[in-house]
Amino acid sequence: MPTYEYKCPKCGKFDVFQKISDKAIESCPRCGEKVQRVISGGTGVIFKGSGFYTTDYAHKQS
Repeated sequence: MPTYEYKCPKCGKFDVFQKISDKAIESCPRCGEKVQRVISGGTGVIFKGSGFYTTDYAHKQS
């Protein structure tokens, strides 16, 4: 289930777990103020550890 970030003018930013098909929430669950969903660029793929090499998917020359 995706995590969506919302911004409340009084409470600040908070995260909500929602289905993709769910409608965006309109009011803050803490104070009831109108909220705005924050659209972010997400994060890039990060490869950590010794299990990935840049040559893993390279074309082999014959």
